[in-house]
Amino acid sequence: FVRNQSVLGLTAYGPAFAAMIGTEPATRIAGYMVMAGGTFFAANELTRQMEITPAREVLSSRMGWRGTISGLALGVASDVRSGEAGAMTLIGGLGGSAIGLALGGGLTEGEAVATVVGHDILVLSSLATTYIADANEGDGTGLSPQARVVIPMVAGWGGYALGRLYAGRAPYEVTAGDALLLWLGAGVGGLAGSTVIAESSPSNQAVAGALLVGGLAGVWAADRFIVRRYDHSRSEGALVALGGGAGSLMGIGLGVLISGDADRTSGPTLAFATLGAIGGIMLAERSAQPALDQGRRMEVGQSAPSRLEVNPMAAFAAATRAPGQHAIVRFTF
Repeated sequence: FVRNQSVLGLTAYGPAFAAMIGTEPATRIAGYMVMAGGTFFAANELTRQMEITPAREVLSSRMGWRGTISGLALGVASDVRSGEAGAMTLIGGLGGSAIGLALGGGLTEGEAVATVVGHDILVLSSLATTYIADANEGDGTGLSPQARVVIPMVAGWGGYALGRLYAGRAPYEVTAGDALLLWLGAGVGGLAGSTVIAESSPSNQAVAGALLVGGLAGVWAADRFIVRRYDHSRSEGALVALGGGAGSLMGIGLGVLISGDADRTSGPTLAFATLGAIGGIMLAERSAQPALDQGRRMEVGQSAPSRLEVNPMAAFAAATRAPGQHAIVRFTF
């Protein structure tokens, strides 16, 4: 947590504060140093004042970055002075981190990652939708620059809620690695959508529509065939994602070699890339060997020295006299 906040101080809070307090180079340099160094001590002090759980670490840093980008984008779109843009950026970053700390107190790490993934998916979906509705940005008609920023921001906040609701209400366990693989599904789905229209000389709006539909379909497929079946750790999720990327690269290479077409955006090449990504995911899953999904676990007293874990699926297995040992209730202290 301290490391992530220090990076935010060096790359986001510091520059925003420097732009906010003045225009003189010496003033800005001094302001940057004060904020960048002060962020470390503020974050370190917070670790003494509250328990920094994995969920709080995830949300505070991720929401801090997203708040920073949102504030900066709104300032640029509004064409305000550098000081005002710096203030918007700083408020967005610090506000996002603070909200992340508040929201992460009662969440698991998987719920926190799913919350951030929900935000990102809805932001990109809204960006594609606004582009489809009004592709001619800056022509004086249609959506204003401010609207193009505000709409994804509002959608992003809805995405936070949707991601949290998904992970919290799903009848199966959504781990941090599982949630990361929803992004992988969106990527493969977008690749498949591009394959469908690649040979039809599509317009930019058609490309955005294909990416949107394919990406959302890929998220559904990842949930249906990966998240519901396995419980991935973060390292296992990262390994599967790398396998999908490596398979996609191999598919692009094979597509070019077989078709003799150097255009990496042609239909056959994109089709090989999609198939390669799917094959890479399957091979990486075999290598990672993640645990099968054990059903939703209800955790009580996470912040206390003791921890009670109830596994409904184990109770069902015991009731049906399935062979093996079934831990219905686990108490760790």
